[in-house]
Amino acid sequence: MIRKLRMLLLPLVLALPAVAPAQAAPGDLPGGKSNFVVSTGYLTGASPHNWVRLGWYRFDAGSGTVSARTYYWNQRHPARRISSGTTPGTDCAPGEKARPPGVRRCPVMTVDGFRDDATERRKGAYRLGSERIDGEQAPTVRIEWATDTPWTETWRVRPGSGIARLEFVRSTEATSGQGYGSNAPFTERRAMDTVRRHKPRIHLDLDSWEHGKAQPPTTGGFGQGNFTVCGGRATYCMTYLQPPKAENCGQGCGQAAGDTTIQYYLTRVGVHDRRDTYWHWCTCLAPADPSVCYRGNSHVKPMLQVIDDSRTFRGWVGVEASFSTAGERDDDMLGVFRMTDWPKPRAEKRPARRQVPNAEKF
Repeated sequence: MIRKLRMLLLPLVLALPAVAPAQAAPGDLPGGKSNFVVSTGYLTGASPHNWVRLGWYRFDAGSGTVSARTYYWNQRHPARRISSGTTPGTDCAPGEKARPPGVRRCPVMTVDGFRDDATERRKGAYRLGSERIDGEQAPTVRIEWATDTPWTETWRVRPGSGIARLEFVRSTEATSGQGYGSNAPFTERRAMDTVRRHKPRIHLDLDSWEHGKAQPPTTGGFGQGNFTVCGGRATYCMTYLQPPKAENCGQGCGQAAGDTTIQYYLTRVGVHDRRDTYWHWCTCLAPADPSVCYRGNSHVKPMLQVIDDSRTFRGWVGVEASFSTAGERDDDMLGVFRMTDWPKPRAEKRPARRQVPNAEKF
């Protein structure tokens, strides 16, 4: 059974029309932004009650309403791993042709449903306000979804340059959340060569559930510069073979030594929207033949790109939806995370989080 790694390192078209900024005063929108990518999850209970969601929130200042389109994965109906539709070429996945063997040329996996249109749609009303959070008065947005049972969310709003961040405060449904918004249309996305060349440090914040319970929050970084971009001019995927490290995979593979490299793949899923998917697994879990791909409990992480007002790539929000292939719900791996270049203000107070050195441990 695979052990979860905190590493640094995730086509059908989603019918989301381009959206111009709402014609209203910026103060009528959270942080002055209308279009948000958001991940949420319930990561606390005994299995099989946990779930994750990933999608888009659109705020309309004129009507004071918000609409959402989200993907939903849960332990009651565990989803299988499927191909994302991308198999990297030998330029970035040489496998057995490299000496020593490099990234294996495998179909990049994601979670079932992510290649399709988001199936959840809901509407609600929102209200901007403020409340005392971590000892200071902070701007907030409260959402009341028009659902059969009461469903509310409260987020702290942190305005930034060309972007706004939503920090999870509370919800009647979720225990964790991440969100970023701008006035760029949801159809805007950046190619992988742009992602790899992104200079600002990308920060990781992760809340996760595994081994039958919620795990301590994790922080770290993501080293996009370590990846190799695939496909020449059509830069829609990239890969990385993490070098051997004794602490990486020995325990997860039931061995103290051997191949401790990790196979990383990141590819687009949506051609005309923000969907990417992240896939990784310990090399030692697959047969020694460097042409063989792993088909067990690998990590599948659907993500949405964060794009600011100037159409610049700023990172991702995402979820992990890795369900046990053996049907053991306590072996499911679920998570809610952000990997973005958003700087952490000194005054920002966060719960104590377990530190990881870089994206290679996510």
